[in-house]
Amino acid sequence: MQAVREHGGIVRVAAWNAYSWLIHGFSTRSAGDFRGRCDDEAVTRIFGGGKATATPRQVHSNRVARADCGWGNTRPEADAVVTDRCGLLAGVRTADCAPVLLVDPARRAVAAVHAGWRGAVAGVLENALDRLNSEFGSQPEDIEAAVGPAIGSCCFEVGPAVAARFAPECVIPRKPRPHVDLAAAVRRRLEQRGVPRVFYVEQCTKCNSDRFFSHRGEGAGAGRALSAIGIR
Repeated sequence: MQAVREHGGIVRVAAWNAYSWLIHGFSTRSAGDFRGRCDDEAVTRIFGGGKATATPRQVHSNRVARADCGWGNTRPEADAVVTDRCGLLAGVRTADCAPVLLVDPARRAVAAVHAGWRGAVAGVLENALDRLNSEFGSQPEDIEAAVGPAIGSCCFEVGPAVAARFAPECVIPRKPRPHVDLAAAVRRRLEQRGVPRVFYVEQCTKCNSDRFFSHRGEGAGAGRALSAIGIR
């Protein structure tokens, strides 16, 4: 389902506006570059709520960390963050990888997931769902997901060895090398685990580099978008 809108440099899921207690969004280039440590005051102002942030040191893993307070300069190595604490924004940075936000409206628990191809095939999404369940009792059928801006199948060219790690329906055979639909792979994994509602932003970060940061389009110096979610 694609039902999003942008305001003030932040793309949000329109349907989630019904949850007055929820803060969420995917930043665009106009919101700034979040490569360094997140400044809590700036982030909470841009995203429209919260008091502190919890963003991990991302290492393309399947590790998930629970956040009960702002992390400041002491950030664990992980690629997903879960929390149920009011005023705390869980966030991940991306520049082509797929950012995924998860919300359980029944228990008011949330997660932010960095789903690059390595983390996705290693199970970071499944681990985030399991951690929401073990920490807060969240059930897959109660969880809603939003997949943010990521590199599209049009531009995500990979080698045969990487393509072989994805389901065949997520691989587009092209010459000289195959392409992968990363967003489709993410949606497939979520749906296989029983998540019934998955929203997505159909914007390729490389094709739309005027709006989004792209590592493949800009190289190592590319900025980073921040995707964050929290509870007022």
